Amino acid sequence: CGMVYLEPQILGIKPFVTCWLNTLPEIMVPFKEQFQTLFDTYLEPSLAALRKNCREMIATMNSSLVDSINRLLECFFAPFCKTEGPAIPEEKSAMLPELIEPWFIFSLVWAVPASCDSDGRKNFDMHLRKCMKDANASMPFPKEGLVFDYKLDDGGASIFDDDEEEIKDRKICWVQWTENMPELLITPESKFQDIIVPTMDTVRSEYLIEMLLVNKKQLMCVGPTGTGKSLTIANKLSFGMSEEYISNFLMFSARTSANQTQDIIDSKLDKRRKGVFGPPLGKEFVFFVDDFNMPALEVYGAQPPIELIRQWLDHRGWYDRKVIGAFKNLVDINFLVALGPPGGGRNPLTSRIVRHFNILTFCDLQDESKERIFDTILQNHLSSMPGEGRELSSTVTKATIKVYNTICSQLLPTPAKSHYTFNLRDLAKVFQGILMLDMSKARPAMEVQRLWYHECTRVFADRLVNDADRTWFDDLLKECLVSNFETKYEDVVTDDMLLFGDFMVPNADPKMYDYIDNVEKMVLILQEYLEDYNALSTAQMKLVLFLDAVCHVTRISRVVRQPLGNALLLGVGGSGRQSLTRLAAHMAEYDLFQIELSKNYGVSEWREDLKTMLLKAGLQNKSIVFLFCDTQIKAESFLEDINNIPYSALIPLL
Repeated sequence: CGMVYLEPQILGIKPFVTCWLNTLPEIMVPFKEQFQTLFDTYLEPSLAALRKNCREMIATMNSSLVDSINRLLECFFAPFCKTEGPAIPEEKSAMLPELIEPWFIFSLVWAVPASCDSDGRKNFDMHLRKCMKDANASMPFPKEGLVFDYKLDDGGASIFDDDEEEIKDRKICWVQWTENMPELLITPESKFQDIIVPTMDTVRSEYLIEMLLVNKKQLMCVGPTGTGKSLTIANKLSFGMSEEYISNFLMFSARTSANQTQDIIDSKLDKRRKGVFGPPLGKEFVFFVDDFNMPALEVYGAQPPIELIRQWLDHRGWYDRKVIGAFKNLVDINFLVALGPPGGGRNPLTSRIVRHFNILTFCDLQDESKERIFDTILQNHLSSMPGEGRELSSTVTKATIKVYNTICSQLLPTPAKSHYTFNLRDLAKVFQGILMLDMSKARPAMEVQRLWYHECTRVFADRLVNDADRTWFDDLLKECLVSNFETKYEDVVTDDMLLFGDFMVPNADPKMYDYIDNVEKMVLILQEYLEDYNALSTAQMKLVLFLDAVCHVTRISRVVRQPLGNALLLGVGGSGRQSLTRLAAHMAEYDLFQIELSKNYGVSEWREDLKTMLLKAGLQNKSIVFLFCDTQIKAESFLEDINNIPYSALIPLL
């Protein structure tokens, strides 16, 4: 047979534009020429600017970016293309000519450079402003900020069921995402990990997520670890969508298989009729897949779980593995995926899968957003504390962000220090530690400064591997004390050992996290805890609690008392990692769970042990420390399951 090979460069993007324009809904057909002019004016130069001046987090093709623009435009068309209900009022239809250009510009902004990093967005902002000026655009962006900082207010044109009096004075214009941003209410019962402070990044991400999902479009969220992808998406799906949308959460790993993925999704669906499966009538499932690009490559370079989902995207179903030849049509479902940039175990995605998705990049937060998030949380916590320490919220926030930024730029990972990777989770842990301080009594500013110094040391310095790095870090904190707090190290840290803990008063309820000013007394109390442990346990621990061991116990105890606390303890064999963890768990009145290896111990036994532990924690509401050693790794899947527990608590097919 003959074969015709078309290179993308030869095909160009005009066929994609022409085909889409031929499918315009009836109400938009009169504006076909205007759309053609807008595509001719902005699209080619924007794609050229993207390829020349911007760095993408995930590789894209020009044709898929054109499709992304079209999908966003279709979201704007949707309110005007309803086949049921009352007719569109004439005054609304009269606003359409004025809306065509802003719709296109907004779609261009969130399609073409949507995969760029922060620097790429700044470059594209300059390009688009110049293009709009040259084209004499009817509604240019305000000069302040970037074009990404604005959303389109359509003047109420797409709202048909609200009170006309409320929207009659609205005009079509660009408004900042932060306008009318909801106020955050943090209650005393709020858990630190559940607090989401609205910022420009979260507001616009949630807007675009809802806009695309409601119109049955797929979305791919890309960003480095710790930028809040999973948290923002989970919050939107759980609390920000209407009742007809039911969310299901999946997490891919290097060992996820296509069969496993198919079984998980099929188990959620009901049979509608022969060969057709879906959620309950009147509902729509949204499957959120985290770490989408983690599955390992098979021998021919494909990723089977991703290829399975691509089969649904192409054909709206897949084959039944139990009945040969039977094809299962899956209806009323949608996919929202999140992934990190390729590298570090994450694999690049093929253009065949990327083309189905609109892309939304979660860039590293700007310092202003970081300050708003953590200052809001810290200020709320310190406001209830009498004394001068309550005034330090802004200073502590700025100093911590300064330390974090300096570490990220100076302490880079090397082969010998491969774990020197810091992200926003580490920054958040500093504030989580500060929030553990009891605020019911008056605190001088010096105590808050001392706690800040301690938490920075625990989060950052405990990861450092040599004295040179630790000395550099100590000098950095001392410089911050002088420049930010206007105080000296000697005034803040008065003892050789700076320790905090909640175990100095045995059997206290609640346990108060506070400064330990008497090390000798602390050693005696730990000795009592050890004797108590030996009295209750059949396996005796004969430990000598020297100063280094005492410091390690306080560090482990601090991690144990934190919600979602987890730690990787590094050391040579016999250095006391397991013994001190057992002691710390006993001090916190936690149960300690550890698997027992045997000759025939395998994946099925491992799964049963995990199930037993999680049921005990969930159903019986018992606090548990899970202790897992490197000598117990009989299969790599053990590590994959452990990786899923801290942040999602979801273990596939458990």
